[in-house]
Amino acid sequence: MVARLGGFLARKSDGEPGAETIWKGITKVHIAAETMRLLREDGNADTSV
Repeated sequence: MVARLGGFLARKSDGEPGAETIWKGITKVHIAAETMRLLREDGNADTSV
């Protein structure tokens, strides 16, 4: 899932995702988590996520 967020297409001939792809995916997860944290701090987010 992290690799897909980083842009990995997972085609048969693609092989394994590289470090840069994993890094991009982790960065997107981090941004989403931080956004949710900040929204919850302000009381603006639905907590059922």
